[in-house]
Amino acid sequence: MSSAANITVKKNDGSTDVVFSVLQGMSGVTPAQYKAPALGATPATQPELRVHSRMSPAGVGKVIATFMYPYSVVNSTTGITSVEKRESFRLEYSGSLDVPQAVRDEAASQGMNLLATAAFKTMLKELMAAV
Repeated sequence: MSSAANITVKKNDGSTDVVFSVLQGMSGVTPAQYKAPALGATPATQPELRVHSRMSPAGVGKVIATFMYPYSVVNSTTGITSVEKRESFRLEYSGSLDVPQAVRDEAASQGMNLLATAAFKTMLKELMAAV
């Protein structure tokens, strides 16, 4: 079982690091929670990743990750920052204990590598699947 630890990713510019700090590890039904404090002045304005997992009695495990990136604006009159909209992302992976570990390793690696490609990032940025 892996331990919750900070996660470092690249910003859209491809060179600047963003650290998602672990706020809590998964416990029971409470998901692991990560925030990027450098990207928002308050918790509500910080990007967030939540990850939880569960195992069914039939030996099927699920890992569910949700990512939320807030769009914040500052009111020029009051100076108050508020979240106007949120971009979000959900990933659900299902795997069976009956599958050899090498197969699960390959499926997880290929799936995540596909999602990390420039082609997939472009689909998200354009809000449109490739045609």
